Amino acid sequence: MGLITWKPSLETGHAKIDTQHQALVDAFNALHTAMKLGKGKEELSRTLAFLKSYTVEHFTMEEELMDRFGYPGAPEHKGIHGSLVSQVAELCQRFDAGKTALTLPVMDFLEGWLVEHIQGEDVRLAQFLKAKGNQA
Repeated sequence: MGLITWKPSLETGHAKIDTQHQALVDAFNALHTAMKLGKGKEELSRTLAFLKSYTVEHFTMEEELMDRFGYPGAPEHKGIHGSLVSQVAELCQRFDAGKTALTLPVMDFLEGWLVEHIQGEDVRLAQFLKAKGNQA
């Protein structure tokens, strides 16, 4: 079992955002499982790289919606996205170089960030989009 269980409190009410969040949770949990099972560095690196690329894809989709519908919180929200992308890119680079390991505190950080971001920033974005008539 992964660290994050998908539950109603993680739903934003926007179908496309929620579908992608579920995929992010699945990728995060796959990384956690691989770490717990002591999978090799190559598998962990591949899973971490997928999580990183899917996160970028998801953030790009959200940011396109922000721009299309004129979301007033876009600059701050995009800045938060950029910060996580940088942190995850650095984690991938350090992991691949053998300078850091995927540990429970690292996974706890990623889990906390993901859950808090969904329940805060992304819920506000989804409510805005819903008010603009965009729910999917």
